[in-house]
Amino acid sequence: MLGAFVLAILAAGCKPSNPAVENNSTASDTNSLSVTQQLENAREVATNAWQNVKDTTTNAWSNLKQGTTNAWADFKDSMQATKDYTYDKKDAFVASASADLDTLDQKIKELSDKAATASDSVKADAQVKLQELREKRSALNQKLDAVKNATEADWNDAKTAFQNSYDDVKSSLKQAWQWLNDKLNS
Repeated sequence: MLGAFVLAILAAGCKPSNPAVENNSTASDTNSLSVTQQLENAREVATNAWQNVKDTTTNAWSNLKQGTTNAWADFKDSMQATKDYTYDKKDAFVASASADLDTLDQKIKELSDKAATASDSVKADAQVKLQELREKRSALNQKLDAVKNATEADWNDAKTAFQNSYDDVKSSLKQAWQWLNDKLNS
């Protein structure tokens, strides 16, 4: 693309840009100077165009990384405090877990929507990753049901099993997002 751009500049600018050059004593000097000047101008334009492309790409990547980071910063991390939930706070734990699962569902939907805009090969790979996420998310529902039905005797085991499964789904989701971002930016 850059080569075509340089050739287009050379083809379009075959006239000397400096009228004083036209008044030179020999036509050969005029043509040499004009071609040399045109090459210098083309080189400068190409360098500026390349720098603009580089800057734009760098800014776009930086903005994408920042947006992803911000999106994950908004992703509640309340499940980290599961140790604070004793059996007598089971209802509060279940409510918090349900809210976190709603957030996971939203992030999975956003990933699915973003994957839908990808090329066919990336989209196919993304569908496999999304299916794995949905299966893990379904298993997480079963763990939440176990927490809801837990007795005081098996409360800590049910809570820990849910937390481990939740962490696995969350980690898998982050990895899928990173994978998709990498694919879309390559």
